[in-house]
Amino acid sequence: MTTRVRDTFGGGRFLTESVDARDVFTREDLAEEQLLFGQTAAEFMRKEVLPCEERLYAHDWTLTRELLRRAAALDLTRLEIPVAYGGLGLEKVSAAYVGEQIAINPSFAASLGAHTSIGTLPIVYFGNAEQKARYLPRLASAEMIGAYALTEPHAGSDALAARTSARLAADGRHYVLNGQKAWITNGGFADVFTIFAKVDGERFTAFLVERGMGVVSGPDEKKLGLEGSSTTVLMLDNVHVPVENVLGTIGEGHKVAFNILNIGRVKLGTRNITGARQALNRAVAYSKDRRQFGRAICEFGLVKQKLAEIAVRCYVGDAMVYRALGDIDRALQKVTSDDGVGVLKTIEGFAVECSINKVWTSEALAFAVDEAVQVFGGNGYSREFPVERAFRDARITRIYEGTNEINRMIIPMRLLKQSDALFSGQSGHQLLAGVDDTLPGRGPLAAECAVRSNVKRLSIATLAQVSDAYGTQLKDEQEVLGHAADIISEAYAIDSALARTEKLAALGQENSRIATEIARVYVSDAADRVVHSARQIVAALVARHVAASGLSDMVGRLAARPAVDTITARRRIADTVIQTGRYSF
Repeated sequence: MTTRVRDTFGGGRFLTESVDARDVFTREDLAEEQLLFGQTAAEFMRKEVLPCEERLYAHDWTLTRELLRRAAALDLTRLEIPVAYGGLGLEKVSAAYVGEQIAINPSFAASLGAHTSIGTLPIVYFGNAEQKARYLPRLASAEMIGAYALTEPHAGSDALAARTSARLAADGRHYVLNGQKAWITNGGFADVFTIFAKVDGERFTAFLVERGMGVVSGPDEKKLGLEGSSTTVLMLDNVHVPVENVLGTIGEGHKVAFNILNIGRVKLGTRNITGARQALNRAVAYSKDRRQFGRAICEFGLVKQKLAEIAVRCYVGDAMVYRALGDIDRALQKVTSDDGVGVLKTIEGFAVECSINKVWTSEALAFAVDEAVQVFGGNGYSREFPVERAFRDARITRIYEGTNEINRMIIPMRLLKQSDALFSGQSGHQLLAGVDDTLPGRGPLAAECAVRSNVKRLSIATLAQVSDAYGTQLKDEQEVLGHAADIISEAYAIDSALARTEKLAALGQENSRIATEIARVYVSDAADRVVHSARQIVAALVARHVAASGLSDMVGRLAARPAVDTITARRRIADTVIQTGRYSF
């Protein structure tokens, strides 16, 4: 491994290259103007949105549109639209930080996010000058509301199996669209949609379709959660779309579809961690007030364990998502803002990190809201208490923006496409023979730094070994790929958590002591999860009569590391959260 890389890097290079903690962007690096803009968003939510929650849950879409216009007056709908078209042209960190504040009400966050992200960015990155001039200023002001229509009743994760068709009309001036789209956020009231259809039944293409062209919305879905956002089917019955409304190139709609989803994953993590943090704060407050057996329940060890574990995931999740956002922004500084292709290519280079963050943070949120319900006990199951809705709202995050299963496939398969860079042309056996997984650590987290080195090397070795063993059939070995993805994701989480903690310590931050406890707990548990996944892969290889002794030896050494007293560490973490009354790291 190299010892220092000042430049940003993506594409899984965190596995092969070390980064100095000073070069990792963290929440603590947010500038004053970013914090102030976030404060504006937070105040808007507290004063304008939260008092109206019940009307949103009752499907008052007129109110939703009005709130979006009020948000536009505060520039909250202009984030990533270029300045030339009425936007602010903000970097990803700023946009994500605003999204973090909006996420305190997940339903409205879904409406606003669908409008400003997947509803607007297809035009930002793929629109021609005329399309940008026609739509972006009105989307920036929320005069028009945007939506994104990719999914169909029979085409979810397999988006290219879409049946919606587009044929050129006899006049040569319009495409006629027929078909149906499903699960469209803002579907009940949006004005302009990015709709994907197959020209002549074959060429997958994106179109900009206005409601007035004949788009008909079905009734709002009766959903498990996010009841305050509109989700409908769209019915397209001979919808005539002008030829000038083709977005991008005919037959290349997949570039629009998948790049826009990838961009969404960049910023989704901050919203997920907001939900986890909110669940923790509610659980802390309730556990301090609720008394059983003559004591506040926050004094009981198993309750402290829950509070501490949510706090750990909030801290590590923050480290992961802001690191990725900072790296992407740094990389984008080398691309001119009007070079849409260059911007997308740059972001695509971080597809692995985006998928890791999507999976990790959505599952951290799921854990947090579930444990919050448990802290509330029977009251947590009641709609009279807030964690019940949070539990329901969180469930969709493991499904949208690409299911977690699809993203788990993306992580290792994408890395294997870049195998020359990762493996330096070595086979799995050569790599295993040459790997040194015994590098010493440093400072108060010396043992954890050693684990980090071992997990990174194990990630690379596992990828090489399964690639050698399965060859072109690896794509069909989803269970193996899923375990590999989990090992790789833990490598990124450990690396990010340690980098943030090292940075806090170097800056002399007051919370660096408790951050060290959090890092120690997370690395210990993550190593156990890595050992579990790696053992499943080794067993699968052995069953195929593949020699896996080298990989097995690496797993054994990781499993044999000295034990860490995570029980005491978790108590200290919980005590800090209880004393503060909220998550504050």
